[in-house]
Parts: sequence; structure tokens; C-alpha cells
Amino acid sequence: MTATMTTSGIDKLSVESLASFGWAIRFRSDNSGMHHQLYVNGRLADATDTPEQRCFICPDSPAPLGIRVVAVSAADRMADLAHELPAQDRCAGWIYRPRVLRSAPARDGERLEILTDHTSGQVSDVPLASAEVWPAWLPRWAFGQELFGLGGFGYGGCGAAGLGEAAFGAGPFGIEAGLMDVEAELLEEGTHQIVLRARRADGQQADSAPVHVNASPPPLAPSALEVVSYDQQTHQLELQIT
Repeated sequence: MTATMTTSGIDKLSVESLASFGWAIRFRSDNSGMHHQLYVNGRLADATDTPEQRCFICPDSPAPLGIRVVAVSAADRMADLAHELPAQDRCAGWIYRPRVLRSAPARDGERLEILTDHTSGQVSDVPLASAEVWPAWLPRWAFGQELFGLGGFGYGGCGAAGLGEAAFGAGPFGIEAGLMDVEAELLEEGTHQIVLRARRADGQQADSAPVHVNASPPPLAPSALEVVSYDQQTHQLELQIT
């Protein structure tokens, strides 16, 4: 039976910044008896523990610019159904997800960084995102010595890396070949010049050729709302949003 989701009967979605940790995302749902999932920027972020739960707590990163709450059956609450989301949720216009090959031998401590010019024309040395190329917890071997089948038969470098959805042939018959999972949030609207940088533990680095990506992030929530003036005769209210 194919897993499905529904967005009907879900409303009154609110996002509250928490002083100590991340964001509280609350919602109302008429889907009694069903569990709910939270998708942030097109990716599965959390699932409810009970059908009655109506609040998610998510960390500061990634910033929850694109939020979708869906109802699913109890059996499917941990299933990643991102492929069923509307196109505008699956392919967020402000998220950059490069297709990066992970292949051995990987040096211990080597990291991949995503750099951008923030639409200014000058690429910053401060990375938007950074990920270890091959963390210690991730097995490097296919067929029997890793988490076979986890991630869709080869996707993400865990299940039979290199076969089907990963980088076939990059290693000996796919062994030690896979795709890295790394992304960056492009919060400035416009064309970004992006560089991928491989940084070794000894400080040596190598940059990719720059690519240009058009970003269209949604507007940020206003930080303050102030009454500027009110005309009693015309009943016209002027507000200032910052």
C-alpha cells in the first residue's frame, strides 16, 4: 500500500521564536487519529509522537522559511514523503543542494564548505554550510558491512553505495562511492555566485569553479509593527513594519 499524506483540515499555523532554542511551530488539525509530519524547506524535520500533538520544536538551523505540516497514518509517520509535496515546497527557491560525490580515499577531518558572495560579487570566506566529507560513523563499505538498503539502494552513500541512485563506477563497482547530503540557505534575493571548497585538516583547500544560482527566498517575518498615525475622519490607519 502506497503511503499518502493530506494537508486538508490543517490551519492556524504559527511560528514562535524561542529564546533558548530554535522555534515552536503550532498548528490546528481536524485529522483526528492521524499523526502529523513537519517538513522544513522541503525536507522531513519531525513527526508527532501521538495523534493529539499539535506542536513541533525545531532548531535554529535550518531557518524555517518554508514550512508544511501534513497528516499521515500512524504506520507512515516516519516515512519520508517529501516527493509528494507540492513542487514549490520540494524545490525551495532559496535552498542550494549541490550534487556532491563522496568517494574514497577520504582524508580524516576533510570538510566540504559552501561559499557565496551574498549577491555582492565578492565570494565570502565565511561558509554558509559545512559538512565532514566522511564522518567516522558513516561506513565506507558496501554489501554487508554497512546499513544495506537504508536511503533507497545507494542514495546518500549508505545502502550499496554507487548502485542505482548514487555515483556508479566512482569506486570499484560502487564501493566507497556515494552522494553527500549538504545544503545552504540563500537568504538574499538575486543571483548568488557559489563556490564549493574542500578544506583538509591541515589547512590546505581547493575550490570548485563558481556557479550562479538565482535565489527567491520568502519575506522574513516582521520584527516590529508600530502605529504611525490615524485619521479619525477617514478612519485611515498607517502602520510601520520593520
